[in-house]
Amino acid sequence: METRDLQAFLAVAANGSITKAAAMLGCSQPSVTRTIQDLEAELGFELLHRVGRRVQLSEEGVAFEEEARRLLMSFTELAARAKMIAAGRGRILQIVTTSAIGTGLIPTAMAELKGVELPHETHLGQFLPSIVAQEVRSGRAEIGFSSLPLDTPGLDVLRLYSAPDVAAVREDDPLAELDVIPLSAFAGRRVATLLNPLRFQLHVSKALAARGIDTGPVIRTNTAYGALQIVRQTGAAAVIDPLTAYGVALPDVVIRPIDATVLFYWGVVAAEKRPLRPVAQALMDAVEAVAERSIVGFKKLDPALAGQLVSDPASGTNYGTGI
Repeated sequence: METRDLQAFLAVAANGSITKAAAMLGCSQPSVTRTIQDLEAELGFELLHRVGRRVQLSEEGVAFEEEARRLLMSFTELAARAKMIAAGRGRILQIVTTSAIGTGLIPTAMAELKGVELPHETHLGQFLPSIVAQEVRSGRAEIGFSSLPLDTPGLDVLRLYSAPDVAAVREDDPLAELDVIPLSAFAGRRVATLLNPLRFQLHVSKALAARGIDTGPVIRTNTAYGALQIVRQTGAAAVIDPLTAYGVALPDVVIRPIDATVLFYWGVVAAEKRPLRPVAQALMDAVEAVAERSIVGFKKLDPALAGQLVSDPASGTNYGTGI
């Protein structure tokens, strides 16, 4: 399997057409078809189904697409690293993060680094927590910022934090006049929430259920930033993580505490027994400084607690997974 094989497959997946993929890649349609066929033979399953003049991913193709992107990114980064070394520009800083931290904290922290400068090239990838762990453990990334689970074999948990989840409402919503929004205010309301019911949303749902609160119609999205946009455009209300809430300022949207403590946990990981370079250490310190000054209820915790937070379901807190 070569990079051109992955490029051809991803081009077809993006365009839904072998003809358009060939035009994008600057090669012939038969060569793209042959490349896909060879890749399918190597993998042992079909990647595409033909639907009229277009093609669509098979079930296996959908599953392979994310892996193909990761593999191609790794190959591309390897080539970039070699060029950097040859040019005497040092190593690339590889950072992986979940979307909430990558959107809400890291950009500001990059602008506020003290004592060091970012290298000539920095890569920032946003993934699910499980992929963040894989990227750091494998050595493809030097440092990872993630929600739980953090206590993963092969990783050292360097920092651990918590802060309470918050409500987001539009500026013209009557709830915006309150200093603290009661969960009871969500009864019968249209709400924006997250798609995965087994992660972040599970703990919000439990908090509502504990008070016997049934919301109105639900709009589900896969990121807290998406939920904020839905709040802004539709007037729905949302309970979201504090990183996105305080780190991403959207016009016409206000953030308020809620009258229930539903904690969100996140932290920083590195490969086991692998010291960070000064630039990665400085970035970690800068992210913490941004969080400490901008997030209401922010707390620094003992990193040794990371495993306990995941394994103690009786605590009733939000383990912060999946954002």
